Formats: sequence, structure tokens, C-alpha cells
Amino acid sequence: MTDSGGRRGPGISLAAGVYAVVRWLTDAAMAVATLSVLGLLGLVCYSVGVRYILDRPEPWVDEMVGYVLVASVMFAVAEALRKGEHISVDVLTERLGPAARRVVHVLGLVAVLVTAAILVTEGWGMVAFSRMAGIRSIGYLEIPIWTAQIMVPVGGVLLFLAAAAELVRVAAGLPPDAEEKQGDHPTVHQRPGIE
Repeated sequence: MTDSGGRRGPGISLAAGVYAVVRWLTDAAMAVATLSVLGLLGLVCYSVGVRYILDRPEPWVDEMVGYVLVASVMFAVAEALRKGEHISVDVLTERLGPAARRVVHVLGLVAVLVTAAILVTEGWGMVAFSRMAGIRSIGYLEIPIWTAQIMVPVGGVLLFLAAAAELVRVAAGLPPDAEEKQGDHPTVHQRPGIE
């Protein structure tokens, strides 16, 4: 990790830099997801209020909630991966030794990379087709559907970057984020063994 003078090697510095950039992106995406959820809350409260207080239902709200919900999930998925908060079954992996656990972690990240690549390529194809064909939503908003569908490849890119950054960290021998304490976000420089 470090040389005898306590300096980090170029590989560790590169890994730390890549991770820092991806972390900034996933933090920004998570902020957008958080604002989206707050927007959802506002939309639902508005819908309930006008429906039951003013007796004037707004049917477009349900359609908009669906689009915003997809956006919030796609923006949050990369940060969940980075923090190790995706659903996992650890009955077997917790019984493995450190080397085997690392192999399982890498295999899981490769599976995430493949899934993210599929989201990006298929999502982009879906967006391109919908845009070319001029498809609009069939609800009250009648928006160009590609404007909602674009969240799928965007989320896929963020997920791919988060998984790739985690692979870079593992290859550099840095501890994965999932080993951080909940709510603790130290910088790479504060991690044990990294000066």
C-alpha cells in the first residue's frame, strides 16, 4: 500500500482518485434521488388534498409519481451499491475466509457490471426507439415517453461506474465500502493502512 517512507504508490493513488470521482457522482445522484422522494411526497399530499378536501381529483399525479419513482430508484442504486446496502445473502459468505470472501465479492461486482451494461445498452435502445417513433405516454400528461425512460440508462451508467470503482479498490487492496461503519464516510486517506 505504502512504501517505507509512508508514501502511496501510483496504483493506490489512482484507485483513490477514481473512487473519489465516482463517490462524488453517486453522492450527487443520491441528492437528486432524495429530492425526488421529497417531490413524490409533495405530489401525493397535493393529490390527496385536492381529491378529499376540494373534491377535485388530479389524475395526472399518479402518472407523474410513477415517473419520479423510477428516477429516484435509478439515481439511488449506485450509492446503495457503494455503501454495500444492496440485498445480499451472507449465510455462506460470512463463513468464508478473507480470500474466498474477496473472490465472492469480485464475482458479485462482475455480475453487477454485466447487469449495469445491460441496463445501459437496452435502456438506450428503448430510449432511441421511443424517441424515433415519437411515442408518448398514454396517460393524462402525454409526455414523450423517452424523457422518462432515459432514467434507466442513466442509472445503469451510475451503477456501472460504482461497481467498476469498487473493483478498482479491491484490485488496489483497499477495503471495500461495505466494511465501513453505517453513517461513517471517511475519506480514503483515513482508512486503516492508508497514509
